[in-house]
Amino acid sequence: METEENARSIHDQTSQAIRYSIVDKVLDVPFVSTDYQGFFMGAYKTCFSTWVAEHALIYSCPVDELRHQEAPLVRINSACFTGDILGDRRCDCTEQLHMAMNIMKSEPGLVIYHMHHEGRGLGLTSKLHSYKKMNEEGISTFEAHKQLTNRNDLRSYGSAILILHDLGITNLRLMTNNPNKKFILEANGIAVASVVGAAVDRPDIRQYLRSKRDEQAHFIDFDLIEKS
Repeated sequence: METEENARSIHDQTSQAIRYSIVDKVLDVPFVSTDYQGFFMGAYKTCFSTWVAEHALIYSCPVDELRHQEAPLVRINSACFTGDILGDRRCDCTEQLHMAMNIMKSEPGLVIYHMHHEGRGLGLTSKLHSYKKMNEEGISTFEAHKQLTNRNDLRSYGSAILILHDLGITNLRLMTNNPNKKFILEANGIAVASVVGAAVDRPDIRQYLRSKRDEQAHFIDFDLIEKS
């Protein structure tokens, strides 16, 4: 069931999506990688009002082949400097990214990597402020963000919607635990054939995962995780 915040976000992003524009793009640049042979990378630069942002693409077959798939796997992934670059283990971001890329070794798929989504769109500085509060007060990441900024998620998916339409991908299998992503895509003309869970089984972040479930209604089945 949608929360009031989810519903407001969907309404806002449905009206915003049509106001994004593509400034530049590059596609089908081959990976040079032993782990992901045959993969490609690309990038889009988009503009909303006067704000310009860049987004990376990671995909497992050429774009012309990808767009002709009936329902390719897609993950919309937020950048996580602390996890992806530094290896900080407070979150599950990097594991979810690698989970998607490993599935893409055996089937067509795409990751849209939003570089400006650090700290759920609040930025690296706010994210690190929240980490300090979490350490000092023993509160969840969501509560820390609320205390610091009065918002716990400022991410917009208008650029992802624009990119998917530009690529000709309007029917997909969405890899996420976040119901808001599914609702926003569907409200903007992207059919979600199914949702593929991205739950990470790591005991040291169970409380963090529970806060995602309890405070943002993420699809996380702890009975299934703990039995696996």
